[in-house]
Amino acid sequence: MVRPVAALLNWYAAQRRRAWEGIWRRAAAHQEATLLRMAATARQTKFGQAHGFHTVRSIAAYQEHVPLRTYAEFAPLLTQAAGGEEDVTWPGRPRHWMKTSGTTAGDKYIPVTPEAFASHRKGGWDAFLLAVAHVGAAPLLDGSLLFLGGSTSLVPYGNGCLVGDLSGLVVHRLPPVIRSRYSPGQDVAAIRDWERRISVIASLAASQDIRLVSGMPSWTTILFERVVQARRASGRSIRTLSECWPNLKVYIHGGVAFPPYLQIFEERIGHPLQRIEVYPASEGFVAVQTEPCGGLTLMLDYGIFYEFVPVEDLGSDCPRRHTVADVELERPYAIALTTSAGLWSYLLGDTVRFTARDPLRLQITGRTRHFVNAFGENVIVEEVERALLRACQVTGTEAVEFTVAPRYPSRTEARGGHEWLVEFRKAPTQLAEFTRILDETLMELNHDYHTKREDAVGMLAPQVTALPPGTFYRWMYGIGKLGDQHKVPRVTNNRTVAEELLKVAARRMPLASVAV
Repeated sequence: MVRPVAALLNWYAAQRRRAWEGIWRRAAAHQEATLLRMAATARQTKFGQAHGFHTVRSIAAYQEHVPLRTYAEFAPLLTQAAGGEEDVTWPGRPRHWMKTSGTTAGDKYIPVTPEAFASHRKGGWDAFLLAVAHVGAAPLLDGSLLFLGGSTSLVPYGNGCLVGDLSGLVVHRLPPVIRSRYSPGQDVAAIRDWERRISVIASLAASQDIRLVSGMPSWTTILFERVVQARRASGRSIRTLSECWPNLKVYIHGGVAFPPYLQIFEERIGHPLQRIEVYPASEGFVAVQTEPCGGLTLMLDYGIFYEFVPVEDLGSDCPRRHTVADVELERPYAIALTTSAGLWSYLLGDTVRFTARDPLRLQITGRTRHFVNAFGENVIVEEVERALLRACQVTGTEAVEFTVAPRYPSRTEARGGHEWLVEFRKAPTQLAEFTRILDETLMELNHDYHTKREDAVGMLAPQVTALPPGTFYRWMYGIGKLGDQHKVPRVTNNRTVAEELLKVAARRMPLASVAV
């Protein structure tokens, strides 16, 4: 049975590649058609009537009628739909919702209409088909496919609705060819407690023939450690995961930048993997890595209309709203989505920059709320990640997690700077050298930071605080954000996260700190 299915998947993977290429050649026209189709579908909804969708015949007309909105501005409409009202922002009433949250924002409840779910499913299929294109279908289907996602449990929400994690909702609708090979299985995936669930997953996976792993790198590394522990507990100690998963071929990942985890993965796995990055926001599946390098390809046939707002325009009365037809390469944009979930020009909260055209490829540079600008330095997530990666490479260091926060002036020091809170797996032998490389790299990457740091006129050198092992994990546990799709903020513009981490660390052991 495997061979005929494998042959079909190999054929379909080639067909999808040809379909993408056709869409990429007419990207602007395809995007306009997508928008007009959605506006026509939602013409009779309360939102469509209020925004004159019956007169919308072009992108420009749509943008005249519909302003950009954040989740907070959309929330009252979504609450109406969850409460039982029909035809609020999309025809009918969504019965399924996904709950998503961040470490610096409240919970968000996003509707999952049948059309929106089809979009998410298409993105997942494309990621799997790319894995097929890389290694062939048979090597994947001959074993188990491990998906480390959220709980599949659904709980009541609103008036007759159900809410859960996006990855959990997807598992309920896996196609038969995937469902029969899905690990850890729906019963285990339904365990709500993260600690118990990952322990059971590790015990199960330690004896399976895993061929593909999908999950966020920060949580996948923890799974790897638990698998090694499970093997050791069973009396079958291993040095690398290749000893229990010799046929592991592909890793599909997203959520956080992968480079900081590369060294840990190579050491844990013990053999090379094909890696496919994806950009599956809860509000819409945005992009997939269709090429080995060059960024993520913006996917244009998922029923999503994209707008890109120059970050400097955020908060202005008349922000510019670019489309795929006129974005500029290497310019930072905030991304807005219009989707068949009934989200219209919805500011996602992510920032991106485009690295290539034909097709459009992008890199995620951070979050609109995740930056540090306490002293006019305007440092973003992408820059701190690149600085950390370089410092680790030069000094032979391995970092598990980190975050950056401002260090404000005090009575004894008139100037402030940055504090890097880092949990090391392999600490630098010279913390001062590690800190110097962070500082110099940021000066190379960010002109404003360089200006403030030059001769220490506006900012002091950064301080690196080494946190005890497990600090970030214990902090995430304490705030109820353990596992699933939750992420550590890489950079914040206040000290809330930093102070919470320091309190957690202080309860364990003294801290090591240095400033250059």
